[in-house]
Amino acid sequence: NSATLRNKEGFKGRTAQFKNNVCDLEEKGFNNVISSLKVIGAPWVAYHDKHFAGKQRVFQEGEYATLDDKGKFSSLKMIIDDLDNPEIQLFEHAYYQGRSVTLHRETNLHDINFSDIASSHKVKGGVWVLYQHINRQGSQLISFPGEEIPSYFPLSFNDVASHVRPLLPKP
Repeated sequence: NSATLRNKEGFKGRTAQFKNNVCDLEEKGFNNVISSLKVIGAPWVAYHDKHFAGKQRVFQEGEYATLDDKGKFSSLKMIIDDLDNPEIQLFEHAYYQGRSVTLHRETNLHDINFSDIASSHKVKGGVWVLYQHINRQGSQLISFPGEEIPSYFPLSFNDVASHVRPLLPKP
């Protein structure tokens, strides 16, 4: 399991390989410069801010020669959580109020009349990616097993989610 980073697009420039979480890429000389990357094994989450904060994006196994948000990442976390039995409960309002829906698989929230209204959630199992737009597009919010997020307001994600999916275990 590793993430190999490059400071230029197309896998060019300086390189660094990580096998563990990095809470501050500045200490590794790689803050705000990641422009391409390769992931082997477990998925990774890249965060815009240090200490696993700010906007985030998940990278599953594969090669990413060009990043839409290149030069923005300041910390990295490898996903080592149990991905079996995914379950998330989305709530219409903050603090787990209003209508709710419980999901176990990838879902376009337009299809279930729950798009652009979620304001909080509880993850019962698995690692989930919430997307701003359908078809896994737009900004992302990644949430881990047992995590409860009482309000999307501080995350600038309120009434944003249109698509959700669990990360699946490798076959």
